[in-house]
Amino acid sequence: MLSRLYIQISRTAVPLLLFCICTGLSRSLRAQAETGDAVVPSRVISLAGIWNFRLDPLADGIPPQGSPLARKLPEFITLPGSTDQAGKGIQTKTMTSLRLTRAFAYSGAAWYEKKIDVPAGWKGKIIQLFLERAHWETRVWVNGQAAGKKESLSVPHVYDLTGLIQPGRPNTIRIRVDNGRIYDIGFPHAISAETQTNWNGIVGKMELRAFDPVHIRDVQVYPEPLRRQARVKITIANDTRQPVAGTLALSARPQQAGGRPSIKVAGAGRKERFSGSGDTITVTTLLKMGDSIRLWDEFDPALYALGVNLETQTDSSACRDSRTVTFGMRQFSLKGTHFAVNDRITFIRADVNSAEFPLTGYPATDTAYWGHVFRTCKAYGLNAMRFHSWCPPEAAFEAADRTGIYLQVENSDWRFNIGRDPAADSFLTAEADRILQVYGNHPSFMLFCEGNELVGPNVKPFLSGLLRKWKQQDPRHLYTSGSGYPSVPENQYEDFYGPRYQHWKEGLKGRMNARAMNTDFDYKDYVGKFSVPLISHEVGQWCVYPDFSQIPKYTGVLKPYNYELFRESLRNHHMLDQARAFTRASGRFQVILKKEEMEALLRTPGLGGFQLLQLQDFPGQGTAPVGVVDDFWDPKFYADAAEFHAFQSARVPLLRAAAFTWTNDQVFTAKAELANYGSGTLHDAALRWELQYPDGRVYAAGRFDRKDIPVGDPVSLGALQIPLQGIQKAVCMKLVIDLKGTPVRNSWHVWVYPARLPAVSRKGVTVTDKWNEKTKRILQQGGSVLLLGDTSRLNDAISPSFSGISWNTVWSGMPPDLMGILCDPQHPALQAFPTAFHSDWQWWDLVSHSRPMWLDSMPSALRPLVQMIPDWNRNYKIALIFEARVGKGKLLMCSIDLLHDMERRPVARQLLYSLERYVTGDDFKPELTLLPQQVDRLFDRSLRPAATAAGAAPY
Repeated sequence: MLSRLYIQISRTAVPLLLFCICTGLSRSLRAQAETGDAVVPSRVISLAGIWNFRLDPLADGIPPQGSPLARKLPEFITLPGSTDQAGKGIQTKTMTSLRLTRAFAYSGAAWYEKKIDVPAGWKGKIIQLFLERAHWETRVWVNGQAAGKKESLSVPHVYDLTGLIQPGRPNTIRIRVDNGRIYDIGFPHAISAETQTNWNGIVGKMELRAFDPVHIRDVQVYPEPLRRQARVKITIANDTRQPVAGTLALSARPQQAGGRPSIKVAGAGRKERFSGSGDTITVTTLLKMGDSIRLWDEFDPALYALGVNLETQTDSSACRDSRTVTFGMRQFSLKGTHFAVNDRITFIRADVNSAEFPLTGYPATDTAYWGHVFRTCKAYGLNAMRFHSWCPPEAAFEAADRTGIYLQVENSDWRFNIGRDPAADSFLTAEADRILQVYGNHPSFMLFCEGNELVGPNVKPFLSGLLRKWKQQDPRHLYTSGSGYPSVPENQYEDFYGPRYQHWKEGLKGRMNARAMNTDFDYKDYVGKFSVPLISHEVGQWCVYPDFSQIPKYTGVLKPYNYELFRESLRNHHMLDQARAFTRASGRFQVILKKEEMEALLRTPGLGGFQLLQLQDFPGQGTAPVGVVDDFWDPKFYADAAEFHAFQSARVPLLRAAAFTWTNDQVFTAKAELANYGSGTLHDAALRWELQYPDGRVYAAGRFDRKDIPVGDPVSLGALQIPLQGIQKAVCMKLVIDLKGTPVRNSWHVWVYPARLPAVSRKGVTVTDKWNEKTKRILQQGGSVLLLGDTSRLNDAISPSFSGISWNTVWSGMPPDLMGILCDPQHPALQAFPTAFHSDWQWWDLVSHSRPMWLDSMPSALRPLVQMIPDWNRNYKIALIFEARVGKGKLLMCSIDLLHDMERRPVARQLLYSLERYVTGDDFKPELTLLPQQVDRLFDRSLRPAATAAGAAPY
């Protein structure tokens, strides 16, 4: 029954497919007529549709040489597509918290077969099979005859089927796709189970293409924008095996770019004669672009279309062909330790793309998808994207060209054994050549490297050899050895992990946790180690608590069982009702952490840029929700693009300050700067500043001196000195620096506390740091107690992590393992302590001088007044402050040190003042009741929560 249904569908689809092909050809001819190009229409047959199919896990489908292909293919599958989408393979019956889960996993060979009617008019033509992206070894048979083998994870698989295809009759094409471990290339995201998966199938364009025996094989454009010209190298295929002569007509016309009006025609065009008798003829010519050309960059992605028309006459017939190549007039070069686009300094602000495709499990091959991705990046202030150990399809380059995004492309290499496997070395060397050849014309293709974090006994000689070859082979790009490491002398830039806030396995020694907020520093020491531009590797890995409302969006081949496990864990810990609050509070803190890390990089003179890991979530490697947009490139609910754009765009005001918590007997001092990596100098710029109250009222304001601010390293605007004696109450102020009439604007929170606080009468309240029989007796008798728990005696199961989680604790196996605080700023206990519902820099002193309390033994209804958001893998209930009834009395317990060195800790003084006011007032009315024995457990240092082993799944 199913077979009949497929046959019926197939028969119905054939007329429709022919109609679509004819309609497409008509549109193509009409478009060509409108442009006036004298070009020959393409001869193309789409192979999209239903194919016969069979899995071959035992790899027994290839017969001995000379034998006909064995076995029929009894199943059906739709291509373009993958075995996952068709539900082929081994159905997954387990769940993991480490990554998204493939519903149907398969590794090995699979066979695809289809009968194709080839028109009789193709007789005498050169016929090619074009498979845009296959994963990753293909072999092809036509009418039972072998057509060869191709291997690539990055470029189309193209076969010459001339002599095998029989025009005028149906032809059977059988393709074997093998996604097994063809070569040991390590763990690149091109084949990673952590992101796109090691899928089996064929996606993108699948076509038969026919050419005349003399046709254009390749066109490469080498722009020289400062000379207003471009060198063009044209490779002509001569399959006649005879001497040929002909002409090439070249014309460059502008394309509409970025919604702008069309560029004026450059007036560039020429004709070239060629002749030769070999199977390949190369023609190199110079294309003069005229005086009115527009250069391509992130601000004006102006594109040109180069049309190349070939005409020749052989002894038997005339041959014609045409090719259109899109290019941009741009030059990417070095200026000291800076990058320069068309001789103007730029700063790389890149997202890292790790091939996250949760619906399909394979890369998108349409420009609509990539256009959305790149427009989102620009809206959030980024101008570049690094493809982590993989190369995207053509559509990504096309969309980046149109959007003005700079791309770092990488070979599919993430090995730790370079030098031990000549076969893998050979494959990847050839793969790099293919990437440069196929995608080299795209102006967005700026940077290239071999792969990610490469290691091995022969790694440096291997990479040095590659770089020497690439630099000679294609000067349109800049090259480095590997992302992260290693460094070799041939590097034109460094992609280095040094300048960032939290290094791998640094734990609580990282800058966010070890020191209070201080922006009067930069990374110039790292810059000074190199003579070429330095891009900071994989920065800003600060996580947010997973947003479980995203779960219904995973409707494709990858299932969010990891998020479901985290959700059930939170339910089991009786806090599922707090899930959205955890996401919101940790998300706001995540933005604060990322903001300071990005600004520290922008403050650094001579730095070449950074790579943000990442703007979007990473769904694998233990699950790393590091994004402010989700896996689907939709914004998360707690932050928007405009907020991000303020601190990581082309022009950003910056602030150098030694502290952000002050007392009102001090003078706030800081130095203001502006990083200008925009389209040109800001002339006569007059930036202003304001120190604002929370309601927007201005406490103090001023202007910096007018000046020209050139493109390049941050420029000093001037010093700020603001006396704070007019601020009487504790308050969180906002310091704003902006350039009126422009989007140039940035802001920082500044906390101001009274230098002296009024005494609070403790009448009727016991304030103590001891949980002992005396304290218990006071509570049993109906007294009120403010217990400032001795941090040296409290259970030390939970480390005092101020920062959020970097990447994830399953991968690192160590703190930081909390995600900031969650509180109700309107609660009476915090009325005299200015705070948001989430962590900000003023909480550093409090958290770093605390012993977070593990409350899992407490009643499930207990909700702390100040709670710490847990690692989503563990979901423990953790508190800094809670209240309860104990016996007949009332207890407010705080595990923050509010006793020691208080003269130098204005934030701690203010919190203690607020808590004392609360416990001595009428609002102190805790509802939940605890037994003294339950409080005892907080001081039992032998109790430990179940630990998750480093690098292992918690479930």
